[in-house]
Parts: sequence; structure tokens; C-alpha cells
Amino acid sequence: MNDNKVTFGSKFGTLAVVAGSVIGLGNIWRFPYLAGSNGGSAFIIIYILCSLCIAVPIMMSEFVIGRSTGNNAFRAFHTLSKNKIWAMVGLLGIITVFIIFGFYSVIAGWAISFFQTAITTGFTGRDASDIHSNFIDYINSGWKPTIAAIVFIGMTAGIVIGGIEKGIEKINKILMPMLAVILIILFLYSTTLSGFSDAMNFLFKPDFSKINFSTILAAIGQSFFSMSLGMGCMITYGTYIRPETSLPKLVLTIAIADLSVALIAGFAIFPGVFTFGIEPTSGPTLVFETLPLVFSQMLGGNIFGILFFFLVFIAAITSSVSMLEPIVLFLMQEFKLSRIKSVISISLIVTFLAVLCAYSQIGGSSIRLFGLNLFDALNNATDKVMMPLGALFIIIFIGWFANKNLVREQITNNGLHFNKGFNLYYFIIRFIVPIVLSLFILNLFGVLTF
Repeated sequence: MNDNKVTFGSKFGTLAVVAGSVIGLGNIWRFPYLAGSNGGSAFIIIYILCSLCIAVPIMMSEFVIGRSTGNNAFRAFHTLSKNKIWAMVGLLGIITVFIIFGFYSVIAGWAISFFQTAITTGFTGRDASDIHSNFIDYINSGWKPTIAAIVFIGMTAGIVIGGIEKGIEKINKILMPMLAVILIILFLYSTTLSGFSDAMNFLFKPDFSKINFSTILAAIGQSFFSMSLGMGCMITYGTYIRPETSLPKLVLTIAIADLSVALIAGFAIFPGVFTFGIEPTSGPTLVFETLPLVFSQMLGGNIFGILFFFLVFIAAITSSVSMLEPIVLFLMQEFKLSRIKSVISISLIVTFLAVLCAYSQIGGSSIRLFGLNLFDALNNATDKVMMPLGALFIIIFIGWFANKNLVREQITNNGLHFNKGFNLYYFIIRFIVPIVLSLFILNLFGVLTF
């Protein structure tokens, strides 16, 4: 059987793999600091609306492209359209996910290093300046985050080499339940902290004065990053979804799981932040600087530090396999390489990019792009430009250029499910989502200001 004809082995396996893709550092690392920096529950409300009204239709559309063709993102567009220029949209997604994997591996490497620290020395007895200086020293060493990133890339490669059912699906069936258990344990402990009520007020009492257009932009960007949209991941996983699987039901389940994990992560993190007087708007360093300080002061902090950073690692590795797979499938189908050769080739190239990203974060580094260090430049380029553009092209293609009957067959399973909801979905992807994404992109480029 050709690799592109392989399907997920079970419904739970499908759910575990796709959930593993969308539940990652976007939920555990990125969502808490964005919520903290954008007014807590005011941001959360906007984020939920963006996820359900924009991200869900886009994910369904990507699955349609993948399942209807059984091909990588590049070839899928080539198959569905007479105008071969659309294949460039698929290629954009593959390039995007390659870049993201490069700098994502560096962040994931931080999780490995902090997990090691939690096991060996722990965080007890360390004050804020000590934790901050240790983190800065770690970043400025260059070689430490580089080694951690290489280890992470190697682990990801080992899983993807195993293939779909015996590699990616098997590991996700183990790791996703572990992630849920650890997150629930951390949440239950957070309910015993004195700052729990303050955290719940922060997360559930919206201050709508905090909502502005930048809040909406942050929410849209987070929904794209978290749900792996506009980068070919969902098109690729769509090729492995069985014909009888209901796409609307699967996508809605994944969206609810993604939102739930992000919220529970907030429930687990912010009580400690409020209990020990930490600023909830700490930004990207919330997880890697602020939380070690929380663990240093709480009862049993070392144990919870170990659990938390293992949780971050699980979230990272389950997402990273979904980043590597689209590039691997592309090489296998377009260049006729074996899975092993494809994985090794991409891993070596990504490692080079990850090394550049790690060393660009050293103070005074000359590895810069667009006036930023390479890590931040690639993060901004993919988050604010490449993913939104990719998603916009995908949604325009499905809504205006793809065969409507083909789209209907995939969404409704040949008329068995979601018949009444199809027209609403089709209206949303033709008009609502393209308009919202166009305004989002025009604002990013400074053409329109709000």
C-alpha cells in the first residue's frame, strides 16, 4: 500500500493525532501570556468566537482538500484545479510549516532543559533575579538551547519515521491522555491556592474596555497558530482521515478540545501567578521565567515543576510531528524518496535553521532579519503574514474555485451527515471568512488602520 493511501487506524487514533497537532505550545506557552497581556477574559471571549467562526471552517476546508485527493498540500491543489498556480498555495503552506518547525524546536528545547532542571536541581530557594539571570545565561550560551533543540528534532524524527499508524498515531494515543491527566492534576492543585478566586475573576469577568482591534488581531493569530492552519498540516492529515469519518463532527471536537486545554492551562497557571504576586501580563516569559518562580515558592513546587514542564514537552512533541509530516509527504510524493530518507533530509535542514534561531537570540547577535533577531523575525513572518495568507487562499479556493459538489460530498459524507449545515458553512467560507481575513491582512500591511 502506498503511504498516501494509509489511513488512521481508529476514530480515537484520528482524534488523538489531530488533537495532538492543535494542542501544543500554542495552548500551554502562548495562550496564557496572550490572555494575560490582553485583559484576561475579554481576550478569551474574542478568541473563542474567532476559533469557532473562522478557524473551524478553515480547518474543515483543509481536510476537504486533503481527504478528497490523498495528496500532499502541493499536489492536492494541483489535482483539484486546472489552473496550476493554485499549487503554489500548497507550496506556501509547506514552506511555512518548515520555518515554524525551525524556531518551534528552539522553544520546545527550552521545555526539555527546564524539565531536566526540575528533575535535577528543582526551583526551590531561587528568587526572581536568580531565575531571570539563569534563563538569560541559558539563552546567551547559544549551545545549550541548540543541543536541546537538536534532541527535540531527533525525537520528532524518530516518531515520524515510524509512519502514520505505528509512529504518529501510536505515540499520540499514549501522550494525549497523559497530557490530559497532568493538566487536570495541576488544575486540581491550583484550586487549593489562595489566588484561585482572583485568577477566576481575571479569567471570567470580562473588562470590555480592554478590547480593541489589536485584541482581535491577537485572537485571530492565536487561533491560527494553535489550530495549525494555513501551513499544510491539516491538508496532510486530511489524507489519512477515513472516508466514513464526519469532518464537521471531528473538527468541532478538536476545536472544543483545543479551547478546553487552553482554558484549563490558564486555570492551572494563573492561580499560582496571583497567589505569589506575579504580574499576569509577563508576556512570552510567563512559562519559562514566571512559573519557575511560582514553583520555587509553592508547597511541593519541585514535583509540580516536573509535571508542568513534562506537560509542555508533551504538547510540543505531539505538535511537532504534525509539522514534520507535511514536508515528509511532499518529499515522498514529489521526489520519490523513502520515508526514512525524507525524514532524515528535512531533520538535517531544520536543525541548521534551529541553530541559527537559537544563536540569533544571544544578546548582540548579528543573525537578524527585518530588524529583528532571526527567531522573532520568523515567528512574526509566519504568525502574522504567511499563515493568514495561506488560510485566505485556501478558503477562497474552496469557496470559489473548487467543485461545489466535491466539497459537499466531503463535508456531508455523500449526504449522510451535516446536510442542513452545509449551506451555512459554504456561505461562511465564501463571504464571512475571506472578508475577515482580508481586513486582518490589510491591517498587518498597514493598508488599513483601525
